[in-house]
Amino acid sequence: MEKVKLLDKGIIELPAKIIEKFKLEKGMEFDLFSDSETLYLKRVFKSLKEKSFHEVARPFREMAKREKLKTSDVTEEIKRYRKQK
Repeated sequence: MEKVKLLDKGIIELPAKIIEKFKLEKGMEFDLFSDSETLYLKRVFKSLKEKSFHEVARPFREMAKREKLKTSDVTEEIKRYRKQK
């Protein structure tokens, strides 16, 4: 169990290992539920229509960076795909 403190303005800072484990990022939204003594956070998953282009593209950019893809690699793949159609 992790302990957290309530900071100014009602802010709760989550431990780094929880942020990493759940891949949490600034701006993510959560629903808050409670019973008599317990608070629950449930991540809100936006539909693709509600996400910005940057939110949708982020995982692809991260993958391209890991794979060391260059802009020219992507351009060539798009050209190959378009020739197939």
